[in-house]
Amino acid sequence: MNKSLKKIARRIFGDPFYDYLLYSRFCYRALKELGLPTGKAAGEEIYHRRWRQFSPWVDPYIYRLQSHFCGPTPDIIPEDILHRQIEETLNPRSYWDVYEDKTMFPRVIGADNVPTTVAARVRGGALLDADFRVLPDAAKAIADSPYDALILKPSVDSCNGLRVMKFIRSSDGYITSSGQRLDIPFLMAYDDNFVLQEAVIQHPFTAHLCPTAANTMRMVVYRSIVDEQPHLTSAYFRFGGPGAVVDNCHAGGRYVGVDLVDGRLHDTSYDDHGFSAPFPDAGLCIPSWGEAVELSLHVARCIPHHRLFALDMAISQNGKPMLLEYNIGGFSAHAGYFCGQTVFGPYIEEVIEWVLRKRTHR
Repeated sequence: MNKSLKKIARRIFGDPFYDYLLYSRFCYRALKELGLPTGKAAGEEIYHRRWRQFSPWVDPYIYRLQSHFCGPTPDIIPEDILHRQIEETLNPRSYWDVYEDKTMFPRVIGADNVPTTVAARVRGGALLDADFRVLPDAAKAIADSPYDALILKPSVDSCNGLRVMKFIRSSDGYITSSGQRLDIPFLMAYDDNFVLQEAVIQHPFTAHLCPTAANTMRMVVYRSIVDEQPHLTSAYFRFGGPGAVVDNCHAGGRYVGVDLVDGRLHDTSYDDHGFSAPFPDAGLCIPSWGEAVELSLHVARCIPHHRLFALDMAISQNGKPMLLEYNIGGFSAHAGYFCGQTVFGPYIEEVIEWVLRKRTHR
């Protein structure tokens, strides 16, 4: 669909229908690219009956695409319904802003669970330290940091690893691979909101597939409305493309499913459109998997206003899990589907019941 038709559809039918068109088109194109049939799939009637409770528009193409990876299950959720109804009910937008600000992560989940902050900026103010105190000599604080590499990234309104920069210590200070020097004028022009933090030195197990990127595990946690306990419902390992700084699939990375019980890696990796390749480390287990799961559950316990979390977890060189980022808005489900995992696992029915009940009381 061309841009003018999308604008007309958005104006007439609103954002939910626009999202429906957007995601439906993506899935249709993916089916064509993968050489998969675009026609009706087995189990599609049950899928439609389930999600028609939420919207008169139920995208057939996400089911036709992802049922090739997840099997014929109605637990595949149309992306527009996931974002506009389920996610916004589980994670109210009114609480997003402060929780998603990366400068707040150490205060929310504990400073020992995240990379150390060297400098930060909040709403265009002065440069601050990890405790939000003004740095009297920011240049010296950065120069004296004990880390061989630093990561700079926006602390709000960021996604897909965009604008993340890695600076390596040299005789002339911290410099990127492209020659950009880390200095105070550059920082002040970079963004009104950012965090400059240590670059976690990865465990050799997670580093060897892409030594230049911070390779992470995406851990999906749902905090149940029935028992109020957090549950790990999906997980996959992400690794960057050649020479990448980030592991995001939008930047050329790949992902591979992880067994939720023991951290065992599956045998196939995928790119952002579902193209598969054999995974060289199939059958091996992520180091410190139990500790990574426990940290994921800890994060969910620390954020009482939300129930659905997408966490990016690294394993440091000494085997300690470190949270690089948690996401509570804009949940992306398709990578998990490619790995054969649904968003809520066995908890989908309670989620549906609760969201429908909440919707009737609005």
